[in-house]
Amino acid sequence: MELHNGMALHRFKHLKSTALMLLGAFSLLVGLLFLPLPPPFFGMVFIALGIPLLAAGSKQTRRFIQHLRWRYYRHNAKIEYFLGKMPGFVRRHGRKTRPDGLMRSEKMAASARQRSTD
Repeated sequence: MELHNGMALHRFKHLKSTALMLLGAFSLLVGLLFLPLPPPFFGMVFIALGIPLLAAGSKQTRRFIQHLRWRYYRHNAKIEYFLGKMPGFVRRHGRKTRPDGLMRSEKMAASARQRSTD
């Protein structure tokens, strides 16, 4: 019986992840379609909701978003500001994409390179 419960839990997690990914992709697509319309903020709302939904649905997507936030770090303060204004679900999953871990690993690699050249 325990094996059956474990399989049901795994199936539920997979279904939840798939639903989050589909909803996030749909929201992102709607946001991109609404972006050129007269109030551009309307499209940005859908984009801002779609990205954390995608991050919640897949670890690979979360790491990709984290990498993008690290690569374009100059915009990170704006992202953090807008995450503070979002509902709890969006804020929680948006914080999981903070580039702090990537910055630490990059600093460690740079210091290792520096030590090896000395």
